[in-house]
Amino acid sequence: VWAPVTDIDLEGYNVYRHEEGTTALKLNAEPVNRPAYRDMNVVSGKRYFYSVSAVDVRGNESARSEEANEAVP
Repeated sequence: VWAPVTDIDLEGYNVYRHEEGTTALKLNAEPVNRPAYRDMNVVSGKRYFYSVSAVDVRGNESARSEEANEAVP
């Protein structure tokens, strides 16, 4: 969950994930239309790093957010 963007031309969000020492990959095929995402493809015992970007209706993408990380029990 992240703070929503309030721009009128917001199309949605891109969600990126990586493990330490790897390159971030986009998780969604289409822009996510709400400020939340549940990653169902995780492995127990790993730590993942996430960031998001906003995409407008013309396809322009913002810079990515600061990363947040989660360890999967």
